Amino acid sequence: MKEGISVVIPSYMEAENLNFILPNLIKTLKELNVSYQIVVVDSIIELDNTRTVCKNFGIDCIKRENGDYYGDAVRTGIKYAEFDIIVVMDADGSHDPKYIKDLFEKYRSGVECGIVIASRYVKFAQSDHSFCLATMSFIVNVVFRCLFHIEAKDISISYRMYDAAKLKSLSLACMNFDILEEILIVFSMKYPNSKIIEIPSHFKNRNSGRSKRKLVAFIISYMKTIFRLYIKKGV
Repeated sequence: MKEGISVVIPSYMEAENLNFILPNLIKTLKELNVSYQIVVVDSIIELDNTRTVCKNFGIDCIKRENGDYYGDAVRTGIKYAEFDIIVVMDADGSHDPKYIKDLFEKYRSGVECGIVIASRYVKFAQSDHSFCLATMSFIVNVVFRCLFHIEAKDISISYRMYDAAKLKSLSLACMNFDILEEILIVFSMKYPNSKIIEIPSHFKNRNSGRSKRKLVAFIISYMKTIFRLYIKKGV
């Protein structure tokens, strides 16, 4: 696998936000002086001008494979990532590209790690979540941490840097945003000696548009995932 960073961005009608984040992301990656690739994973059917925006910045834009869920977008992006480090980040502007520098510095620090998380819940971190979203996030994090003994405070944020080989080796089945917890659980089971490390970040509200999360589907999918992975882990 080639040395460098592949940035995977699942996107669903986020053209306006991509216009804002892509130039900042490109600038950050160039400053790192590494080979890089940016892969925007769009919906199967084109719903806005995301692909035109990507083309204007010289960015790869591919369709989701096997379905149009968030989980499909993540799996598709992982599949087409070419470099030995993978970063996954949101397309809505909530993840500032500048933290890729901090993720990369921690990843290369000499500590044996497979995942570095841009956390909302460690010292010096910040989050612009509303009270409702913050409460829901807190509950999800506590439940998954307690049930699966994950050594991280923020297990529901997507902004992470991965060892690409290890990430590609995982068998991931979740369809919705619960794939984020699934990755950490399956990773911890398969690579118990590889650390999950967190760095502080500032999680911002989306720049424009509406969230694609649907509360009822969100709750149901998380309950199913907890049951399936709890049985699989045998805890």
